[in-house]
Amino acid sequence: MLRSALDFLGGPGPVALAIALLFATPVIDRLFVRRKRVGFRVLYNSKIGLGPEQLHDGTDAHAPQLRELVRVLDRMSIVVIRVRNSGTYDIDTDDFDKPLTFTFGSRVVWNARVSEAGSEELRAEVRRSLQFFGREEGQVRAPLTTVRERMSLSVSRLFRTGADRPPALTEPVWHGVRLDGLTLRRKQKFKLLVVLREPEGNRSGELGKEVKVSGSLGGAGILHDEKQERFLTLPRLTGGLAALLAGVLVLTLAWTPEAQDPTVSCGTGSLRVEGSSVFMPTMSRIAEQYAKACPQARVETEATGSLAGVRAVAAAEPGKALIALSDGKQETRDVVAQQAAIVVYQVVVHDSVHLDALTVKQLQGIYSGEYTDWQQLRGGDPLPIRIVGRGSESGTRELFEQRVLGTTEGKLTSNNCRTPDRDPQAKVIRCERDKNSDVVREIATVEGAIGYADAPSVTEARKTATLTALSLDGKVFDAVSGVDSGYQFWTVEYLYTKVQPAEDSLQAKFIKYAREHDDARIRMKDAGYLPCRTPDGGPLELCNLR
Repeated sequence: MLRSALDFLGGPGPVALAIALLFATPVIDRLFVRRKRVGFRVLYNSKIGLGPEQLHDGTDAHAPQLRELVRVLDRMSIVVIRVRNSGTYDIDTDDFDKPLTFTFGSRVVWNARVSEAGSEELRAEVRRSLQFFGREEGQVRAPLTTVRERMSLSVSRLFRTGADRPPALTEPVWHGVRLDGLTLRRKQKFKLLVVLREPEGNRSGELGKEVKVSGSLGGAGILHDEKQERFLTLPRLTGGLAALLAGVLVLTLAWTPEAQDPTVSCGTGSLRVEGSSVFMPTMSRIAEQYAKACPQARVETEATGSLAGVRAVAAAEPGKALIALSDGKQETRDVVAQQAAIVVYQVVVHDSVHLDALTVKQLQGIYSGEYTDWQQLRGGDPLPIRIVGRGSESGTRELFEQRVLGTTEGKLTSNNCRTPDRDPQAKVIRCERDKNSDVVREIATVEGAIGYADAPSVTEARKTATLTALSLDGKVFDAVSGVDSGYQFWTVEYLYTKVQPAEDSLQAKFIKYAREHDDARIRMKDAGYLPCRTPDGGPLELCNLR
């Protein structure tokens, strides 16, 4: 299971890279993404807690003043807020889009002071930036010195009576403080202590507790409440995922299975498979599956074309570990052929053709040059016929010529598949491409284009491209009725070796796996091919007809 999970994630290399990136993500976030950070935390928010019993010893010498002072102090509270630069860069005045601001609901600011600033320079900087403002929008702001002068007048008024008592203050009261133009060097911090009182109109006896913080850092900056510790944070999330992936990687690499899959007969050594460009992608995946099940085996694959692959096997020494893939059976002596799967092909056109069926005779007329414009076959507006074919080494082309055309395709007249640029005098526009996937890709981009390819390539291309698969003489391939349907454009994929390989050789064991093992058969069916071996291990009779 661990090995399957590792394979699903891409293997040890990608997983190790993912682990490194996950560990690096918080560092990147702090250093580059949100590199400037100002953190704040409300450390204390409560009533002063000074009652009348703490203000006198039972005498009433100053009872009126004391009663007034008690009334005022009993409705006062203190808020302590810590502010610090928790990032890796200095915070300058211009970094704030909106200044750091504190409001306290209905409570009125009485006084404020800066403590634990770390240096006199920082204390002076905070005092300079500290401003007080009222509830009304646009109300004038006041510095700390003005607020303290007003506080002194208010306190002195409590201890004066009669004509000496100053009149009540009528100036605006302050409901919030802001740090306007604050600068904080890296790691600097301070505490802001704010003394508050309840407004005169509050008769409930309850003291407010609300503290609201606002402001924002522009660009790559963040203002955050350090008291709001979330369970799921970026470092915890990425660290947890990295630890999980590291565990999977370590356990998978350290764990060695006691026994190999008993359903796979493993060989040792190296093997090369070459040939058909149509079937090779599927065979490459089967080879990867086999190598994972058999670590001592190495299977290399290369798409060289059906004819070239068979010729290489025919010319090889008898003991060479070489297998060729061929679309259809080749008339070659001194080689051994074994069936793998049925491959179905389709004739396809660009959607601009507006046809979904042709007769074989009409198709032969297109390739012979009898028809050079789609108008000749379906009327309507003129549209030149443009043929996209395969090269002479292609087994797909050989099958098309033998089973459908009954003759060769004709000469190459175009490189761009749009005009006869190789032979301006040619009536037929015909170009060639190396692979079936290249053929369908070209047809999808050229109006009036026609060509052929294996059914899986056509199916894949039709997910994103404008292609139409044609029926021939009104017939399509039927895997059940096969030849009875009359559809001729299909063949069997063959595996070729120089001689019959020894049973204990890697060649023999891999061929057996590719033809008969359930994993390989499922891989072929998923790719759109019909395996020539049935689930019970018997032959598929339809394969014997090609």
